[in-house]
Amino acid sequence: MAVSVSSATQSTPARSRTASSMIAPSVPPPTTKRVIVDRTIDLVRNASLILGLYFAYAVVRRLTADDWSTALANGRSLLAFQDRIGLPSEAGLQHAYFLQNPSVVRAANSFYMWGHFPITGVFMIWVWWRRRAYYGVIRNSIVGLTLSALVLHIVFPLAPPRFFPSAGFVDTARDFGPNPYDLGAAKAANQIAAMPSLHVGWSVLVAISLIALCRSRWRFLSLVHPVVTTCVVVLTANHYWSDAIIAVLLVSGAWVFTVRLARLGLFSFHPTVHPAAPITDSPSVVWLTDPRAVSARAGIVEGIIDVRADRASEHLAPNTDSDEDRFAYQSPSKSGA
Repeated sequence: MAVSVSSATQSTPARSRTASSMIAPSVPPPTTKRVIVDRTIDLVRNASLILGLYFAYAVVRRLTADDWSTALANGRSLLAFQDRIGLPSEAGLQHAYFLQNPSVVRAANSFYMWGHFPITGVFMIWVWWRRRAYYGVIRNSIVGLTLSALVLHIVFPLAPPRFFPSAGFVDTARDFGPNPYDLGAAKAANQIAAMPSLHVGWSVLVAISLIALCRSRWRFLSLVHPVVTTCVVVLTANHYWSDAIIAVLLVSGAWVFTVRLARLGLFSFHPTVHPAAPITDSPSVVWLTDPRAVSARAGIVEGIIDVRADRASEHLAPNTDSDEDRFAYQSPSKSGA
């Protein structure tokens, strides 16, 4: 019995050291030159990815540019479907609550034109600079959302509500300004790619990312961004309710799928993150997704299981020195008698 106690006592510190070493690996910090090189390479890689997405968008625009008859037919069918399932009329909301305030309309048009890319771009730069360990999963979620949206643009070309004045819709950009068509934006944009709304999809991704990455109680205010964006795209007659709903579903699927791949170790959050960097970010992301935390969790669980197994063997393992002891272990009630 003493042998069992001794082996458990000796094995426990070794296993504890193994588990702790998985949490804080002894890796020397990277040199300044190495950090600069890694960040430069990563910046070039991400810029190339953005250019690739823009190229894909341009290709899809060329493929669907002349499919106006299908896009208009899909728009009429979608309006009828939304009416059947009881969604509120976008045109009715326009006339009831929106068009009576020209200054609000112009502000919404400006937000639609200038708020989409800058907000997302600034957010991604912040993540890349301050939360580099999680930049990969957010970037890949945006890529997944955008690529799935491009596929949907091909499969289901859709004219936005502003092309249906007979249904009561008002093109607020044309009638109130500022008008992106006067600035040449219409030539670069895909006019029949209403579904899904990337404005809504990207804003939802920014909001859920901020909630996951930040600790402050104010982080939930980021949900205002997708709410305001959804109201803007609908009330300016650029998108239907369905476009926003599909965007939320797509971005949720992209986020879950990307995080799942990261947890399985199929890609790291960021290839240039130093492995010895402390895990100090939000537990909602770190403990569930960071590959280092996954490894640490596995090591801790393994250590706990081994320690418990040793303790169990210490208290329950039978002494095989004699048949009487073995019989007493198997039948404790008889031994007490």
